[in-house]
Amino acid sequence: NNNEYNKTVDVRSAEEFNAIKLLQYNIPVITIEQHQLLHRHLYLAGIIVFYGLFKNKKYIRNKLLEISNNRQYKILIGCSKGRLRSPAVWLYARFLGIDAKILKYGVKHYAN
Repeated sequence: NNNEYNKTVDVRSAEEFNAIKLLQYNIPVITIEQHQLLHRHLYLAGIIVFYGLFKNKKYIRNKLLEISNNRQYKILIGCSKGRLRSPAVWLYARFLGIDAKILKYGVKHYAN
């Protein structure tokens, strides 16, 4: 049940977030340029996302802890389709001790 998750986080790029604002907060894992590269070279998708997560881990960590009020709130995490970016950030949130869930099917599914 998604209603029990007090905070919602969109991990798509800032440009994607601004185009479809369905969730409350934006914590981009990768830039729009990296996202376009990912689509041109799908075999590198996992590497690109995990590179973005590793490169921005301090920023992502601080934002997740801030939004979850230092692990007090549950977080629902979404990306375009819920297949790569949100699972990566979900795994990191769980590692940080934050109760988190992935938005099933992603933002694009609910925007229509």
